[in-house]
Amino acid sequence: MKMNILKYKVMRQIIKKTACVFALLFCSFSAVYAANSKNITLSIQGSGQPVFVQGFKEALIIEAKAAGYQVTDNMSAAKYSIKFTVEFDQSTQKSKFIVSLVKVVDSSVIVSMEYMFTDEEEMLLYSQLVFFMLMANLPDNEVAASEPVDDNWRDKWLYISPHFNYSLMLLALKGEGLHAGIGVFNESKTVINPLDNKAVTMPGLGFGLEFQFLNFMSIEPGVQISQEEVVSNHLMYNMLLSLELKFPLKFIRNVVFEPYGTVAYPVRFPKDLEIFASYPKYVFGGGMQIAVKVGKSGALFFDVNYMYYGDTAINNPYGEYTPYPEFIHYDNAVLGFGIGYKFGFINRKR
Repeated sequence: MKMNILKYKVMRQIIKKTACVFALLFCSFSAVYAANSKNITLSIQGSGQPVFVQGFKEALIIEAKAAGYQVTDNMSAAKYSIKFTVEFDQSTQKSKFIVSLVKVVDSSVIVSMEYMFTDEEEMLLYSQLVFFMLMANLPDNEVAASEPVDDNWRDKWLYISPHFNYSLMLLALKGEGLHAGIGVFNESKTVINPLDNKAVTMPGLGFGLEFQFLNFMSIEPGVQISQEEVVSNHLMYNMLLSLELKFPLKFIRNVVFEPYGTVAYPVRFPKDLEIFASYPKYVFGGGMQIAVKVGKSGALFFDVNYMYYGDTAINNPYGEYTPYPEFIHYDNAVLGFGIGYKFGFINRKR
């Protein structure tokens, strides 16, 4: 029981740290995003649990000012208002955050969303993403007259997509050859070293060329290089040569959803540090990319994907004391998160 609790806490910390990385990366796009603020004045109002209201209000104000919006406490002087409430849900023992973007002149709600959280850290972690998703729903007629609207931003022949990727290699231990299904051992089995599953972080960079040959279908060859350290002092690089078949869904203004399937060929280097005894030649998977219009002919995108590698064996790194078995087998899969920008070129005929 204690071991399971420890695993849960470790995984929770990994997830939080991953989210923090993306929150920081998201900040790097604020200069691009500010170009769409159009000098709009906002009023930000909150109610509910006092311990959370003030913190989240301040976080939203910071995001609004960083994006170039003007913020006022005078509702009558604002064109739009961000209203939120924070309530405690007895059934789940969590707090519920409900936020809306409202047009002040007629009190009409443009968009509303809600989510649950357990503590202030978790709530504040997503403040920038919440603000971005709210303001992405501003009406098209808010675009400044001096800034021409490119209605073809999601109908280009070619997109160039540099991105940052942060993945988790999930290695599920297989019992093949292990003592009691969990341990490496010496010849007399007097020394047994129990093993466990692994979650290895893999930060990296990627680049893709997306060709949209049909309104509802595109193909994207790409390359991604990630850094990994499955065994201490064995820092490796994993280059993934991929081919994705995407299906752009364009039913929401200023947003494109792209579910996709992918096949990839992994290349690992340097070879002299290779610790895997067997590694799949081809891997398969899929994911979802969400692109939000930022700029005249491009989009900021977020990507989540899953790649299944299957059976993977590493050389026993504990050979000095517990050299058996020679290979340790894992079921290998990678969960990836990406953020980047798509530059569109050459309008397609509609």
